[in-house]
Amino acid sequence: MDKKKVINNLIIANLTIFLLYMLGKFGIIHEFLQVILLVIVAPIIFGVFLFYILKPLNDIFIKKGMKTSKSALLTLSITAFILAAVIRYFGEYLVIQLVQLKSLILAYIDRNQIAEFTNEVINNDSIQSSISSLCTGIMNYISLLVTNAKDIFDKGMMLFSNVLLVILITFFLLRDGHNFKNVILKYCPGKYKDTIEKLLPKCDDILSTYIIGQAIVALSLATMVFVGYIIIGMPSALLLAFTTFILAFIPFVGFFISMIIPYIVATIIGFNMLIKLTLLFIIAQTLKGRVVVPFIMGKTMNIHPITDIFLVVGGAAIGGPLVAFCIVPIYSLLKLIIKCFIESNYVKIPFIDKIKKV
Repeated sequence: MDKKKVINNLIIANLTIFLLYMLGKFGIIHEFLQVILLVIVAPIIFGVFLFYILKPLNDIFIKKGMKTSKSALLTLSITAFILAAVIRYFGEYLVIQLVQLKSLILAYIDRNQIAEFTNEVINNDSIQSSISSLCTGIMNYISLLVTNAKDIFDKGMMLFSNVLLVILITFFLLRDGHNFKNVILKYCPGKYKDTIEKLLPKCDDILSTYIIGQAIVALSLATMVFVGYIIIGMPSALLLAFTTFILAFIPFVGFFISMIIPYIVATIIGFNMLIKLTLLFIIAQTLKGRVVVPFIMGKTMNIHPITDIFLVVGGAAIGGPLVAFCIVPIYSLLKLIIKCFIESNYVKIPFIDKIKKV
């Protein structure tokens, strides 16, 4: 492929992306894209995520001579049992700690006599009128929820169907994942076969390292902050650590976002708790950046930290947490694919060597 064709293809790709962006500004197209994201893209992403998380366990069963369909079913059954046990055991504690956190905030409000201030202000006629309008609006909203019970039911059914679709995708990936390489090589053009055959294991390694690595990083961070919360006496330690675990799947910025609620709680408790929490945050962030991430991820992703920040922040701004989670491996895969094709002399870009470190 000559340079002119590459430039033409890049121009077409940019125009296509711009056209999709502009179409997204129109209500109907925007809603259509949202439905596609929720109904098709999101289940596939979660299915691939679960596949790589469960693949090591599934491989153990296959190596013991079990058929792929039975090993996939057994892997999913064990996972479902463990997940149900975790929800059953920890769910109650999370609810209790959520109630405790609410009580702490209400006690702070009462301690600062905000309720008395509110009672004094309510004597004002205009404020009373505003509150009356607010109450009317709340009642109308409740009535709307009752009358739109069908919409709520439809959303519940969509959630159920999405969960079922994720399970099915994960099952088929566990059962047939080892055949994907042969299927791709079967349909790819002959002159690209050698390059793609070398490329596929590297792509699999990137996805596996990233997904399993992010899960381990999230679990490590949650464990560190949970132990730290217990030591410094932070209320609702399990709930706050669980929040860290969920948000830590978003690379780089997730951990910072997860510390917002703990800092609010520490502000309510007092200055000493703020100092303790700050020390805990510095220790956890240092261990994450210097020990956990380098040890788990290694040099597989090979992305500069500044590029990582821009990718995650930009992805979150465009498509929310789901895109923020996916944008880093997508960028790494595209970078790897372009590099492999350039090294194979299928594509020649003079300045590519200058951007290998990006």
